Amino acid sequence: MLEFNVSLTDKPGELATVASAVGDEGINILGCVGMGRSSASVTMVTDDEEATSKVLESMGRKFETNELIITSLSNKPGALAEMATKLSDSGVNIVSLYIMKMEQDMADIALTTDNPSKTKEILGI
Repeated sequence: MLEFNVSLTDKPGELATVASAVGDEGINILGCVGMGRSSASVTMVTDDEEATSKVLESMGRKFETNELIITSLSNKPGALAEMATKLSDSGVNIVSLYIMKMEQDMADIALTTDNPSKTKEILGI
């Protein structure tokens, strides 16, 4: 699974333009975070990576993709801290993190790191 980090200009309508183009192609955004200020961008996870790449390319948008790692954590206090500590103690930097789904006992977490293979090893994926 990939995340798409799309460069935007920091002005009204930018997110709407990208989200509309993706949605108009029948692509569902599964997770998303947008940031403004010094460099505007939106980072999203979709259900069709190939189609998302084509849409963004056809729009002339600058974007990068990163490998997204999916794991499940117990839905209890400290579970995220425990995972983050394991990674940091091994020298792995978390670049992005999403809570994709939360249930009574479990939470599905998606993350990108500066070392995907080491992350998978540490998390037992």
